[in-house]
Amino acid sequence: MAVNRLKIGIAVLAINVSCGAWAESEFSIYGGTQSSPHSTVENTSSTPPSKTSLYTGWKASPFSFPIYVGLRYTSWNENEWGYAFNYAHTKAISLDQASGGYNRLEFTDGANPITVILLKRFSYRDVKPYVGAGLGISVPHVEAQWTVASTGASSKKTFEYQYGGPVATLVAGFSYPYSEKWSLFTDFQMHYMKIDAAVDGGRLKTNLITNALNVGVSYRF
Repeated sequence: MAVNRLKIGIAVLAINVSCGAWAESEFSIYGGTQSSPHSTVENTSSTPPSKTSLYTGWKASPFSFPIYVGLRYTSWNENEWGYAFNYAHTKAISLDQASGGYNRLEFTDGANPITVILLKRFSYRDVKPYVGAGLGISVPHVEAQWTVASTGASSKKTFEYQYGGPVATLVAGFSYPYSEKWSLFTDFQMHYMKIDAAVDGGRLKTNLITNALNVGVSYRF
């Protein structure tokens, strides 16, 4: 239901965006700190680990290689509405994988949400606050292997990029233009990802949330 409401809201915003002439574009790169709350991982393999349903915490390690980083292209119209194509290299490593029978359960090379975000920008003195919401997909690098509960043998290792599922995102922040072409910005960005990935003998499913506090630089053209 929440995703459906977000879709309706974005459709309304899209009408506003289409009403103005496009005035400015910018390319941004950012990094920062990132975290994820607990979620439940469901394993439907025919040769499952000891826990087919594992409630786990997640570690993000945003400053460990490969680091957390994001790229964003944004176009603004004369009415201060805009849209952005956003990619974030978010990471998640299970803190409870051993207790669930896993040798490895993580998305260290990224859960990789790719989203289209509709934005509204404001002006306040020398800064420009903005808010936005969007939808997209994830392309996680799935890293999973476990000890098969019935035999004690190791499952086949999954170590690959896959289509993960739909993503919803929210963003709020502000930018500071310090020259004609360059701006600094900071924002909070949340991704809600429904991940459904193929693993040995079945599927691995979880609803992964990532929260990030970003700092970045933008070039306007």
